[in-house]
Amino acid sequence: MTKDKKQSNELFKEIAAQHGVSVDEVVCEMQYLLDATWDNPDPIARKKQRELFPNGKPSLEEFIRIMEKQMKQ
Repeated sequence: MTKDKKQSNELFKEIAAQHGVSVDEVVCEMQYLLDATWDNPDPIARKKQRELFPNGKPSLEEFIRIMEKQMKQ
């Protein structure tokens, strides 16, 4: 298991416990939101996506890692 995957799984467990739902529900909802966000037709949103994720739509783990870096800046 990669470091990103391991850290994400811990985050998913923590969120699930806080909200009284399963880890699968957290992952499913986060994936749904990532998919919906990625399909946003707004040109400004699309530009930002290309800047943050030049290789295309990220995995949840990659998304979390990149967003964490952005928040620290």
